[in-house]
Amino acid sequence: MKMAIAAALSVLLSAPAALAADLTVSLTSRADGGTLAVAVYRDAAAFRRGEGAVATRTVPRTGATTTVTFTGLEPGRYAVAAFHDTDGNGELSTWPVGLPKEAYGFSRDARGRFGPPSFDAAAFDLPAAGARQAFALR
Repeated sequence: MKMAIAAALSVLLSAPAALAADLTVSLTSRADGGTLAVAVYRDAAAFRRGEGAVATRTVPRTGATTTVTFTGLEPGRYAVAAFHDTDGNGELSTWPVGLPKEAYGFSRDARGRFGPPSFDAAAFDLPAAGARQAFALR
């Protein structure tokens, strides 16, 4: 009986790991050097504010295409935002009128008018098997 209970507990405790998915993001950018800042969002409000990402990563640009993998995400609906930090200040630099100086982009190559795209325009489903997103920073 103890063996059966131990086996059942083992299965139950390992179940959350089966619900973890990996997201691989491939980003292309024309600018040289710097780092790429990538943020993964789970809800529209956080995405619109650019705060409250469920995962973030800053990686050196390794060539025309840089790949970043996020592990252990819960399956569901996500959107990704990224920018190429060429000046190393850790922020998306803008001109005085508010237009970005540095390349940026969103999953599904979503584009916004006078700001970021809607969450729905950039959102994709992440199944338990994982997914890939590729987009260009412009």
